[in-house]
Amino acid sequence: MANYNQKVEADNRKFVPSIRSILYLIGFVLIFALTCAELGLVSQQIHKYGRFAENYASLQYKNVLGLLLCACLVSLLVTIFHLFLNVGFVAFFSLVLAVFFGTGAGVIRTATPFRGTSCGRPADAYPEKWQRFAHECSRIVSIEAVAWSLWGFLRATPGGFYGSHTRSV
Repeated sequence: MANYNQKVEADNRKFVPSIRSILYLIGFVLIFALTCAELGLVSQQIHKYGRFAENYASLQYKNVLGLLLCACLVSLLVTIFHLFLNVGFVAFFSLVLAVFFGTGAGVIRTATPFRGTSCGRPADAYPEKWQRFAHECSRIVSIEAVAWSLWGFLRATPGGFYGSHTRSV
């Protein structure tokens, strides 16, 4: 017969192996990997074209690279330290980062003439101010694609964050 007066220690482990915790781990690893890829792509563009607006085809593109760089740095910090942060803090920054990455991807989509299927076209097929960037087409499309991917990972799901559901009794 069990002794109900006996005290049981609480389970305060940070990681308890289960399907849900493994899926969280996979999600954070994917977010970290995509953020590293986005950081590499964005920083290469900033490093190559510098800080002066006349080096870019449009001011929108230059500014959105800065926004995406900031979002990448914050995302890396949150994903690295998420185990030590409050859940509300992580949820708040997930929302903020989703807005940043979604805005970045949307601005690149509307401000540049490059699309995933158009990168094989000759340079003179693009508007004049973008012709000297035609060789960067696949890189610019990749920046947009990774930003959309991060937006999709970081935004809240229809059932709430992390797919939590409430039951009505």
